[in-house]
Amino acid sequence: MNTEKIIYNRFIKPFVGKTSRNIGCELEFPLINSAGGNIDVPFVSSISEHFEKIGFVCVLRGIGGEKLFMENKSGDCVSFDNSYNNFEFSMHFGSNLTEQYKRFKEYFNYASEYLKSGGHELCGRGTNPNYGKIKVNHAPFATYNMVQDFLHRFPGEHSYSDFPAFLSSVQTHLDVEADMLPFAYTTFAKLDFVRAILFANSPDFEGKGYRIFRDYLWEKSGFGNCPGITGKIDDEFSSIDDIVHFFMKKGMFNRIRNGKYEIFQPVPICDYFENPIYGAEENDIECYLSFRSVEITSRGTLEIRGDCTQPLDRSFAPPAFNTGIRDDIKRARMTLDSFLRKNCITLSNTELRNIVAEGKNLEEIAPLSEIKSLTDDLLDISYTALKKRGFGEEKLLIKNQF
Repeated sequence: MNTEKIIYNRFIKPFVGKTSRNIGCELEFPLINSAGGNIDVPFVSSISEHFEKIGFVCVLRGIGGEKLFMENKSGDCVSFDNSYNNFEFSMHFGSNLTEQYKRFKEYFNYASEYLKSGGHELCGRGTNPNYGKIKVNHAPFATYNMVQDFLHRFPGEHSYSDFPAFLSSVQTHLDVEADMLPFAYTTFAKLDFVRAILFANSPDFEGKGYRIFRDYLWEKSGFGNCPGITGKIDDEFSSIDDIVHFFMKKGMFNRIRNGKYEIFQPVPICDYFENPIYGAEENDIECYLSFRSVEITSRGTLEIRGDCTQPLDRSFAPPAFNTGIRDDIKRARMTLDSFLRKNCITLSNTELRNIVAEGKNLEEIAPLSEIKSLTDDLLDISYTALKKRGFGEEKLLIKNQF
C-alpha cells in the first residue's frame, strides 16, 4: 500500500483549498457529587432526557442503548466522555467564538441547575478533585471500551490504568490554510510550554506538586508505548511532506473488523500498512487515535488538545488565546523566537513543558521577569488579534493569567 497517499488523503487533503477561519471547542468538566462521594450514575445519566426538553436529540448511543451523545439543530453536542464522571460540551464549528460562548453558557447553566437538584455539580479543573472516593463509572461506548481494554492489556509505567475517567480538558479546533499548516503546526508545538504556564490546572492525585498531572498520566500510560500519539512535538516542519513523513512514524494500535474493534501491539503506521503480515486495509487509518498535545485531524483542523479545563469563570480562555495566536501567528512566533534567543534557551519543547507540568521552578527556563514579559506579550498579541476580528472575543481572554 502507498502509506504516504493514505496519510495525505486522510489528514492533509481536508486542508487543501480551505479558506474559512472557523473555530470549534470541546470543553470537558468533572461531574462530581457535591458531598464528595461517588456520583449517582442513574441520576447523572438522566441529564440526557433533560436536554431533550430544549431540543437536543440522541445521535449516538452506548452499547446497551444508553443516550450518551445529544445534539441540537445548532450542531452543538453534550455528552459523557469516557466516563459518567466527565461531561462534555462540544460547540459546533463556526466563525464567532462569542456566539459559541453564549450558547455554551446557556447549556452549562441548564445542566448545572439540573445537577444541583440531585446534589451534583460541574467542576472547573483538569483532574477530578474527588479521585480516590469515586469509581470509574465507565460510559459504555465501543470506542471507550476499546481504549479501556488497551490500557489494561498493555499497561504503562503507572498504576492508573483507568485514568481517562478522572481527567478533563478543553480542546480547540482551528481552521488553517494548507500552505500555513507546517508553520502553524510547528509554532503551536513550540508554544506548548507557554500554554502550560497560562492554563495549568490539573493537580496530581497524591500531592506531589504537579501542575499538569494529565501529561504524566497520558505519556506514562500504555499509550506511551504507541509511537507518536502522546506527548509534545519536538519536530519542526517546513513542508507538507515533512508532516506526512512525521505521521508515518506514528503508531496504530486498533482497527475494526466485522463491526468490532480489535486491539494489538502498537506498530508504526508505515510498517502497519506496508508489511503484509498485519493484514491492513486502507480504511484502517480511520481508526487512528492520538492524544498528543497538538494534532492534525482528519476534519481539516489543527487541534490544540493539551490545555486543562479552566476555572468556571474562564472556561473559554484557552480557545480565545489559541484563536488570537492563529490570527497573528507570525508575530507570535517572532516574539517566542526572540525570547528563546535572548535567554539562550536550547531546551526542547518537551523539556520546556515538562518543567511547567511537573511543578518545577520556572526559573529553570528563564528569569520569572522574562517569562512574565513573554506571556504578557503573547496575551497582548492574541487580544489585539481577537479585537480586530470584531466579535468581542477578546472579552473571553483573561489577561492576568501568569
